[in-house]
Amino acid sequence: MTLGDYDPVEHVLLVRDSKFYKSRRVPLSTDAVREIGRYLADRRRRRFPSGADAPLLLHRRGSGLAAYSGNGLRVLMRHLFQTAGVRTASGHLPRVHDLRFTFALHALLRWYRTGADVHARLPALATYMGHVSILSTQYYLPILDAVALEAREKFERHCARFLAAALDERGGR
Repeated sequence: MTLGDYDPVEHVLLVRDSKFYKSRRVPLSTDAVREIGRYLADRRRRRFPSGADAPLLLHRRGSGLAAYSGNGLRVLMRHLFQTAGVRTASGHLPRVHDLRFTFALHALLRWYRTGADVHARLPALATYMGHVSILSTQYYLPILDAVALEAREKFERHCARFLAAALDERGGR
């Protein structure tokens, strides 16, 4: 990614030629826009390259600066997770892909909770994530069904006696 791939007016980031050579414009959250603004202000203060074709994410290499590669970002994220003590439920360091997975699940959960038509929104989520089709995005739906089933069963286990008592009081209704 380059500095020109970030649009500070529209608050979008152009992701070029990602998996399956797809490009897409990704809208950014208010928090992401604020952090990118702080990062870019720091770059300007340090007089780092500022042309539209300059790499967006830089690191020091020897006595100069270089763009991060995909593997370089993976290594950086792993180091950050390790330093911060961030672990998965199984005790492993998260992978960058785990962040995508979590993002997709949270988006779907948010839509379910607000009563949105999840299936109608899948194409937008597929585009946002860079999936070739919604079939790749639909992969997450059975996971939500499993979570819903588990939540229902847990609710029934903990509240069955209260529900039964309420039904008895109403005469079996």
